[in-house]
Order: sequence, then structure tokens, then C-alpha cells
Amino acid sequence: MKKLLIVLTLITITIACQPYKDVVIDPFAPKFVTFDQTRMYFKNVRASYYNKVSLPQTDTTTHMNVLLYDKAVQDSTQAIINLHLVTVDNNDNAFIMLAPNEFFKGYQHFRVHWVDHKDDFKGEIRYKQGGMADQFLFCSEIYNLLNKDEVTFEVEFGNKRVPFLDTVEEKNAFRITMIDFYRLVTLL
Repeated sequence: MKKLLIVLTLITITIACQPYKDVVIDPFAPKFVTFDQTRMYFKNVRASYYNKVSLPQTDTTTHMNVLLYDKAVQDSTQAIINLHLVTVDNNDNAFIMLAPNEFFKGYQHFRVHWVDHKDDFKGEIRYKQGGMADQFLFCSEIYNLLNKDEVTFEVEFGNKRVPFLDTVEEKNAFRITMIDFYRLVTLL
């Protein structure tokens, strides 16, 4: 009986820690509008996990808050694409902005190759620099794969193909930023 109770407790904790694991986001249905309650939740609960990033803004009438998850990996010797969660105050929008590190040296096009070792599938996600919808598509496709077990990634740009999202810290930073974004725009 005691073992059964321990097993049930562990299962409950595991399910509770990843409540969105089974939710698949449609990458072709972007959403950027936020609501008062989602902004308040983010501001009061989740914003403390982010650092503000200073980026030059050409449009002074639009105030953008650019945020980076505070546990995002900062290592220019690896291919890391951090995500900036951007909120625009005057039109109540939010979007994701990709922030490749210096390892990419200005490449604007890259491919993410993935392999699902559990189900024996593989594929490719292509990205070329684009607007909010392009970045939503790219990030959502990766997010959906991150929720599966035993998926590995490599990124290809120029003539290089290197491991990508290969540490728990990198995966968590990507996943958590996307979950917070999806909550802001009510996709989760």
C-alpha cells in the first residue's frame, strides 16, 4: 500500500509539473493579441523571471518591452537561439523574437534538423528571417517537438551543422518562454 501511494504521488507530481506537455500548438494559426487578465498575470507572476533587454527603437511612439528569460543560456561558443518575449503596450500585443547568438555570425537562414528516436521520425524546420508570423511558426514547431520525449536537434547554417537545444537548460529556457508567450495570447 505504501509503494502504491508513493507511485501515485510521483505520477501526480510529474503530471502537475508539465501541465501543457500534451497541448499541441497550431504553428499556422498565430495569435498576438493579449488581454487585461493575461497581462496582469504575466506582470504580477511571471515577469520576475525575465530580464529587460535594451534594444534601440526607431519608433518612439510605440513602447516595446523586450524580455529574456533569466535562466537563458548565454554561451557564444554554442549555437543558441534565445527567445525574446516582446510586449507592445499601446496596442496590447505580444510576440516572440528570435535572438541568435554570435555563433551564427549574421546568418539569417537556417534549418533545424530533428530526430524522434522513440517513434523513429525525422524532419526539418526551415527558418528565414521574417516577421512575427514567421517567428511564431518556427518557434511553435520546435515547441511542439520539445514536448515529446527523446527528440534531438541539430541546426544547419552556412556549411555548419551543430547540436542545438542539447542541454536541459537550453530546452527549458525555450519551452518556458514559449509557455509564457502562449499564456499571454491565450493559446494555453
